[in-house]
Amino acid sequence: MNSRLRPLEWGLLGVAGLLGLLMAVILSSIGDEPQWLPAAPLAAQPSANVQAPVTAALADLAGTWQAPLFSPDRSPDRAVGKAQVTSLSNLTLSGIMITGNLQMAMLKQADGPPLTVRLGQSLPNGWRLEHLTPQYARFALDGRTQTLSLYGKRLPSISSSREPLP
Repeated sequence: MNSRLRPLEWGLLGVAGLLGLLMAVILSSIGDEPQWLPAAPLAAQPSANVQAPVTAALADLAGTWQAPLFSPDRSPDRAVGKAQVTSLSNLTLSGIMITGNLQMAMLKQADGPPLTVRLGQSLPNGWRLEHLTPQYARFALDGRTQTLSLYGKRLPSISSSREPLP
């Protein structure tokens, strides 16, 4: 065996020695103390002028509920229950939806937009949806009840639509 080391082997041995020395320094915790910056002098905080909130009289705020902000025509909302209708003659039951938690009736007005009302809720005219089945909806107002049935259009029977053959 040759006891002499070649120059490349001496270089690798030197690198290994330096890495071992570096590892020893790291593991010995030399230089682990944090180097803190000197404390900055405390500058005087500018004092904020705190002002009392502006108070407004209730009469000054009346415009907020008389002309709602998000209403397209900026007119007051219609009052619910002011105009009591004695019957539901201007309404037609157009649909019924009964699912797990949702029970709802869809109504068509003779002269207005369609309405939807859930079980237990009231219509704008005060009638409350009291009972709902797949065929009819029962409404109540002041002890009176009125039932609207679902109108199902029927097709003519096959026998009446055929003419006898000559």
